[in-house]
Amino acid sequence: MLVNDIIERLLQGNRRFSLGEALRSDISIARRYQLSVSQQPFAMILGCSDSRVPPEIVFDCGLGDLFVIRTAGHTIDKVVMESILFGIKSLYIPLIVVLGHARCGAVSLVIQKRQQLGNADDASCITEQIALAIEQHGNIPQYKNEDDLLNSIVKTHVKMTLARIENLIMPISKDVNVLGAYYDLNTGIVEVISRPTRACT
Repeated sequence: MLVNDIIERLLQGNRRFSLGEALRSDISIARRYQLSVSQQPFAMILGCSDSRVPPEIVFDCGLGDLFVIRTAGHTIDKVVMESILFGIKSLYIPLIVVLGHARCGAVSLVIQKRQQLGNADDASCITEQIALAIEQHGNIPQYKNEDDLLNSIVKTHVKMTLARIENLIMPISKDVNVLGAYYDLNTGIVEVISRPTRACT
């Protein structure tokens, strides 16, 4: 399946979900039995652990369709990196999607920490990676409300996570595409915020 077709399949599934018309057709006993032998997911999703954003449901996918990695604020550590490499090298997954979402609790917490404690050191990779996204905003412009600021930082964090993944897989594969996306909790719609780019050109 071509990468553009994979993206369209994901977005069509999301449209069905956002309209309350999800099919969820590929979770049958027969499908479960078929997958007991092997798997061939068509996309990898690195998303947030937030209970409101389960990728299989958001993209209306069934068993065996997605290789999903979830951490608080879709941050990356050694285990996540090794999981990504496994998906690429062992399952030959051609597309990685980093999925951020509105009002992310992990991002909100780091913003609050920095407001209360300034730039105090924090050894956690969650705080460290999200703090870099906050710093990318520099002199933060006036936003209509705190949600607008928070969601803007989430999108920046998605793009920075993409860059980390690109650096990770650049020496490994020329055939993997990466894409950034953002999920709106109110509408249920996934917005593509960074079109697919090859990790290695």
